[in-house]
Amino acid sequence: MPLRSHTGFANPKQKKHPVARAVIAALALGAVVANAARAQESEKDLEVITVTAQKRVQNILKVPVTVGTISEDLLEETGAVNLDEVDKFIPGFDFDDKSMTQAGVTMRGIESINISVGGDPSTATFYDDVYMPRAAQNVMFSDMARIEVLKGPQGTLFGRNAAMGVVNMVPKSPFADFDSFVKTTLGTDNLRRFEGMVNIPLTENVYMRANALSNSQDGFVENIARPDWNQGSKIWDLGAKNHDAARIAFLWEISEVTDFQISYDWDDLKQAPPMAIGTSEYAYNGGETPFASKAENDIKDGVESRDMCGITAKLNHEFNDQLSMKYVLSYRDWETENREDEDGTADITRYFDTSNEEDSNILYTELQLNYVSDKINAVAGFSYSKEEVKQTTELNMTGDTAARLVTGDLNNFIRQGFAEQIAGEIGGSSDAHAEAAFGPGVTFDGAVDAFYRASDFPMDHMWQADEWANALNALGYADAIMAGAGMAGQPLTADVVTATGDLTYDIVAQQLGIAEIFGPSYSGTFWQENIHNTGDFTNWGIFADIDYSVTDNWNVIAGLRYSKDKKDFTWLIPQNSYASDGLRPGVGNLIFMPVDMRADDEWDKITGRLVTSYQLTDDHMVFASYSTGYKSGGFDSLTPSQTSFEPEDTTNYELGYKGILFNALVANVSLYYLELDNLQNTVDSKQPGSPQAVPTIINEDREITGVEVDFRWSVSDSLILGLMSEIRSTENITPEFYNGEGELIAAQKRSHDASANYTLTLDWMPDFGIGTTNFHLDYIYLENINDQQVGLEDYKKAVPEYFKDTKNLNARVSWTNDNDNFELGLWGKNLLDEQVITEIGGLTADVIGTPHGRINRGFEAGIDMKYTF
Repeated sequence: MPLRSHTGFANPKQKKHPVARAVIAALALGAVVANAARAQESEKDLEVITVTAQKRVQNILKVPVTVGTISEDLLEETGAVNLDEVDKFIPGFDFDDKSMTQAGVTMRGIESINISVGGDPSTATFYDDVYMPRAAQNVMFSDMARIEVLKGPQGTLFGRNAAMGVVNMVPKSPFADFDSFVKTTLGTDNLRRFEGMVNIPLTENVYMRANALSNSQDGFVENIARPDWNQGSKIWDLGAKNHDAARIAFLWEISEVTDFQISYDWDDLKQAPPMAIGTSEYAYNGGETPFASKAENDIKDGVESRDMCGITAKLNHEFNDQLSMKYVLSYRDWETENREDEDGTADITRYFDTSNEEDSNILYTELQLNYVSDKINAVAGFSYSKEEVKQTTELNMTGDTAARLVTGDLNNFIRQGFAEQIAGEIGGSSDAHAEAAFGPGVTFDGAVDAFYRASDFPMDHMWQADEWANALNALGYADAIMAGAGMAGQPLTADVVTATGDLTYDIVAQQLGIAEIFGPSYSGTFWQENIHNTGDFTNWGIFADIDYSVTDNWNVIAGLRYSKDKKDFTWLIPQNSYASDGLRPGVGNLIFMPVDMRADDEWDKITGRLVTSYQLTDDHMVFASYSTGYKSGGFDSLTPSQTSFEPEDTTNYELGYKGILFNALVANVSLYYLELDNLQNTVDSKQPGSPQAVPTIINEDREITGVEVDFRWSVSDSLILGLMSEIRSTENITPEFYNGEGELIAAQKRSHDASANYTLTLDWMPDFGIGTTNFHLDYIYLENINDQQVGLEDYKKAVPEYFKDTKNLNARVSWTNDNDNFELGLWGKNLLDEQVITEIGGLTADVIGTPHGRINRGFEAGIDMKYTF
């Protein structure tokens, strides 16, 4: 029995392993270079994968583009329902879903995670021929035909935001026969997944296909935070999932040359917010290990949710044997909320959360014309999109945390008072004055710090009565306060501060003119600051791409696209909730300055490609390409400015080879050099004078050189082995910026060590004489390159697990009966129970000392059953 193909073109992730390096080096030495495809059986049984990577239906082994495909069979064997579960099968591609509503594609090392609605991803995502904006791109794989991943700039055929590549998800369409199935998956951590599909011919030429998928799973880190002050909030265990999706499509075959399809898809997500496992001394267990089974996330009303729906209409028509057209029209609407813990502790004086709420929609339409003759295969068209976005970014803290931030400002104020006093006494503030007054080697700042500490400063928190009493005595306010309280002549002590409640704080606030100084009666109340953004974005483009057969074996492709973007954007930052709600009139914002601002900008770009390919034989093709890509500029939603950030421009040079070697080995190899100008990179940045780090966009330049390989070896009719790997070297040119700890990082040009990742796969179909048995196994190794980050903060360096390589072993064995209508599967994920930190955040790391991280789920196992009617 020939081996069923599970992968189409499997392409996983790769790594710095001696075997992988040796294989890749041998290929590179052979001068072949190319892409991503994947194998199946022996040459005579080889199942060809069809793709639409060039907006034409083509055999993937004949496409002179680096494209990887995840087939329906591979989705079945891996049990994958999201992109992050299949990225390992495509070298150079990574998908980070630490937040479903703020997920991000990484292509060839370029990541574009960005919470700003004023920006766009560097890799475009399409679903059913329709562009999916940032918050909408992470959809579940319900009844999916395949996923195509195109690497390198795709500016000609896919337009803006395809500077690094394209992810193209292709759902199944209705057809003329009855078909249906139900499937159940149960697993560890109370995994419950239910899926069903039905395809029905309603008439001779009208067909319907409907499917639904429900996926839920408990968290894997127990959240033990149950603070009395935060009753009424739902406390999720960390990592809990709850996601439902459904789709219905109707296809009308109007005639032999015309068909019309309309579909409606619905997506409902409501699950635990992204986890925040504290790595500070204030976190559970003192933050000793991020892999503890318990954590404390005391977030109020924490949740990650998305309510999304879309409707898409597609019309296909063949005018004659040479000319055809496709027209796509789609409207999609979504609302998201992502309210997450930013401190990873249950300390009320360090409570900090953020919420990103979005209500947006997009209208997308495209007209495509295809022309085919003996010599020419051409496509041309026009696309237009109009996106309306609304986003509210909330920063929430308890009054206790706000008071801690004010304490920091008071400490600086008091230290400055010491400095002025000492300067007056010694006649100046230079180091020379300090040496003359206090002895050799004493600096002025050193002298100030010594007196400051000797007076029991800095304060940890002004609501600690003993520290506050000491501060009032040091500031010289004690006598006036005691007199005002009717206790003239008595010392001001901690007992007096406690007994008088807010009185001493209100007196100091009035005398200093600082309304932000307030007393402990505000404990447990919430201080909120908001940024409201709106955006109106339009994009249109025209494109043409011609594939010309110079000879029977030699083809040349040339394409151009003109794209134009316009963005109108607004910021509204009102007063904080203490002031606006009348809780404490007159207090100013602690994080964001109030503003009401509007800005607009527009960009246009001509992008293109030139490709030449040569078919050495029916089984071997080489190609070379030059391509350019473009991503529009935009606005930073957290930093009001009339000046937009620059658009991204990419230029890519690539050599490739695709072929079948020894009648058994499908090989895809690519060698590329990429230049990326003005990468819109998001960093945590604490600006001078700001009490808090916030995500900020900076423009960087990158130069990347890499090799990607994908091999599928049909050892026999029943056994296929696979190797997918990449080696990549990157040079960063980074501007000057402040990191999350407020440290000024100088502009620099830095070359990173080459990194390598790999994935090994095995598909085996032994014949036991009854039914069909299939065994799938994959092993992933990812080299950790976190130590190569520019401006790496100390709180990240302090967590050794953050620099741990990823090693992941997964397996599934399935049995299908002879009637091919019942399948039973047993599976395991992360069989080695390897856990790594996927991210460390630092919005509160410097100011209140609370960095936190996110970890992956450990060992998983389960069973699935599928019945086809």
